[in-house]
Amino acid sequence: MKRALLVTLMALFTAVVPAGAFAAPTPALLEIHARRPDLQKAFDLVTGRSVPGSTAGFLIDLEDWAHQYGWKEHPELKDYAPVQTVRRVLKPKSAPPVNAKAYLVMDWKSGTILATEKAERVRSIASLTKLMTADVALDSGVPLESTHAITTNDDVGGGKLRVVSGELFTLDDLLYATLAASANNAANALARGSGMDRESFISEMNRRAEEMNLQHTNFVEPSGIDPANVSTAREIARLSEYIFARPEVRRYTSIVRYTIYAQSSRKNKEIINTNWLLRLKKYNDVYVTAGKTGYLVEAAWNVVTTMRPNAGDETRELLIVVLGSGSRAASFDDAERLAQWTWREWEWIQ
Repeated sequence: MKRALLVTLMALFTAVVPAGAFAAPTPALLEIHARRPDLQKAFDLVTGRSVPGSTAGFLIDLEDWAHQYGWKEHPELKDYAPVQTVRRVLKPKSAPPVNAKAYLVMDWKSGTILATEKAERVRSIASLTKLMTADVALDSGVPLESTHAITTNDDVGGGKLRVVSGELFTLDDLLYATLAASANNAANALARGSGMDRESFISEMNRRAEEMNLQHTNFVEPSGIDPANVSTAREIARLSEYIFARPEVRRYTSIVRYTIYAQSSRKNKEIINTNWLLRLKKYNDVYVTAGKTGYLVEAAWNVVTTMRPNAGDETRELLIVVLGSGSRAASFDDAERLAQWTWREWEWIQ
């Protein structure tokens, strides 16, 4: 009977996991799911995704449970064990007070979640949207040296490159303007430069979110200007794990200043990264390796970033998501405070 159920579960999961998606659960994980009623209530039988309102909490899917907790309970889930482990060195206590409405702290190398607050709450993500926009554009096959115009229609308000309609930039420069300077008109030009029509581009953004099991993430346009672009701190962390692993995205998002070239007017334009963690002296005690900021009235101030105590300390690199801080300065202070607390409270074991 158990064998028949396991075969059925494997067939169901294989059927719903699209080609190129994250790997399907292992037979060992499916067998544990089949014999534990608590996991069946928390994670859907067919998709493996977390059931909203269940004990799954901020966990995304069954594999997320296996990676965060299951491998500790079940030796047969050793394949889900992280590449390095992290343990508390001080008496467990709550994370420091922060201004943000939601946050998540994750060990970058292992993917282990170290601290959360309301990480499952759906919120507007503003310009964090641009991470998915850049990901789709980078995979479009359009050469980085190809040129594309920014037009009047690309100007949707918010941060932008101040250029005349029709100004030409390379795709590479549009990526810098989108990810470092968070220019909304550059993001819209980038989407168009992918060769897809707008509807197809947005559909691809959502398809990728679906492929990652981000069931609370939805995109309605590429720039982040619409508050209907939504996600959770946990799902932004998974999205960022994937996108920040791209070396080119780390390059675009960790630059402090960069000069792009307006080809029609033959003028250089300097852009400055919106991430204060990279450029203000008060944050000299952290080393940022990637990041993205976002702001809307409906979202307040958001930031997702990866950082280390110093440039050479790859072991203790963290991924931090902060959503809904009350001011721009507060969002960066929140991220820095959470990082310093984590480095004090935890020990990394190779």
